[in-house]
Amino acid sequence: MKKQFKSYTILLALISLLMACTDQRKTEEQSGERSTDQTETPKPVQQQFAYAPEQASQHIRQWLDSSGLAIDLPKIEEGAVAQDLHIFYSERNFQPAWTPERADELVTRIENIQQEGLNPNSYPLDSLRLLVRQASDQENPKTGAQLDILLSATYLKLADVIATGKVKPGDFFNSWHIKPLEPDTLYTHLQDAVAGHVDASLDYFRPQFDQYEKLQHYLNRYTRLVNEGGWPRIDEGNALAPGDSSQRLVAIRQRLHLTGDLETAPAQGKSSTYYDAALENAVNRYQARNGLPVQPEITSQMIAAMNVPAEERLQQLMLNLDRIRWFASGEMDKTYVLVNIPEYRLRVYEGGREIKKMKVVVGKQMNATPIFSDQIDHVVFSPYWNVPTSIATEEIIPKARNNPSYLERNKYELLNAGGKPVVPSRQALENFDEYRIRQKPGPWNALGSVKFMFPNDFAIYLHDTPQEHLFERSERAFSHGCIRIEEPDWMADWLLPQLNRQQVRSKLEGGRREVVQLKNKVPVYIFYLTAFEDTEGRLNFREDLYQLDERLKEQFNIL
Repeated sequence: MKKQFKSYTILLALISLLMACTDQRKTEEQSGERSTDQTETPKPVQQQFAYAPEQASQHIRQWLDSSGLAIDLPKIEEGAVAQDLHIFYSERNFQPAWTPERADELVTRIENIQQEGLNPNSYPLDSLRLLVRQASDQENPKTGAQLDILLSATYLKLADVIATGKVKPGDFFNSWHIKPLEPDTLYTHLQDAVAGHVDASLDYFRPQFDQYEKLQHYLNRYTRLVNEGGWPRIDEGNALAPGDSSQRLVAIRQRLHLTGDLETAPAQGKSSTYYDAALENAVNRYQARNGLPVQPEITSQMIAAMNVPAEERLQQLMLNLDRIRWFASGEMDKTYVLVNIPEYRLRVYEGGREIKKMKVVVGKQMNATPIFSDQIDHVVFSPYWNVPTSIATEEIIPKARNNPSYLERNKYELLNAGGKPVVPSRQALENFDEYRIRQKPGPWNALGSVKFMFPNDFAIYLHDTPQEHLFERSERAFSHGCIRIEEPDWMADWLLPQLNRQQVRSKLEGGRREVVQLKNKVPVYIFYLTAFEDTEGRLNFREDLYQLDERLKEQFNIL
């Protein structure tokens, strides 16, 4: 069984106490250091530490089974991770677990953890290095016990962060309803680590979603860009079109070259200030991967996007890596539907490979589409639209009161408490609390000809729409929360392989409500990525539609 991770407050207290025990030794060791001009010969890999394991086990037992180091045992065992720590050592009769080689592997993994968008300074590296040196040279069993517990506690902390994120979404984001795919009991992976598989055991927790590894690649690239000074700021001014000449184009060329949009080196001399065909191609590439309207003109909107500092883009990558950890650790389904809200796109994966993408319309900021996962289990052709109470009371009923023919003209029905249609009298409209509204099936219906259902607490689903013109917009946050999809006929074909294309088309055009169950439920993820790689291998950035990056950034910097 997978299990929920608890708070790390107590575990961090344990780590802090163990670190504090090393402070005095660190001071003494540093004061006794001597400079030397000689190059030291690397020591061979040590098979065991210098201390006696049997004596160290007594201290390990004391600190985990009693109030040693001022640790209150009941408080320690409130946390699931501390419980794993206790089980781990109990099963090995409190014998120390770590060898010098395994300890070095864990330290090295932490030293390189920035490759996953995490900060090595969040872990007790200095204390670990000091204790490793002392345990290698000294026979003090108390030092060995401190080191062993600190290594194990640090491993558990790191495994939890890789598995479920540095920031835990449930603590800060009410709109986030995807539960992480939680790893198995941690102590079993700690056993694998000390047996000689530190990296492999930690890699088990890495998200299986392909975007994680792709964003890691760009993280390294943008780290280099930041270290090299980032990119130039471009002066604001009038829009620029092909054939124009402007000194601003020099900086624009340099900027587009740094991020790979302009593949050839920036032109020199007079040609660098001229807007030619090569630059137009680079401009279009940049626009496409940043969710901007693809057009010949370099607009103020594009300049604003290019002037986002490289440091902010780097942090955006880190935030999205952490967000992926919230839902994609462990094994993922190979066939699923993914809606990325900031991208305004839906992608279909089959056998782990993307086979289709289409535009979507998502919720406005005030009617934000919730972030959650579920399973599509049935399709409704020619659906009624059962109008949510909020939409009915705020939008439809006021219009009906002012215009008695409004409901009939727009194919709405007024239903009583028993679900029977009634005449929309003035009295009924004035006492609407006793009624509800639905819209009849047909080309006028707000849900179009079909909806794809995955029963959930938010009344959210995918559906067709008669407002197809909205798919031409680059920004498509217009709905009350549900997700309108660009190609509902394709989706119906794909979800219902038991029907041939003609049967699907007949149901789409039939005008009669019909429910068809899926033979196999299909997972659907309503997700939120503002940085991702597209199928053309290009890094994309998107606007933070619901300000989730901004809120995550605050917590990310605090922890």
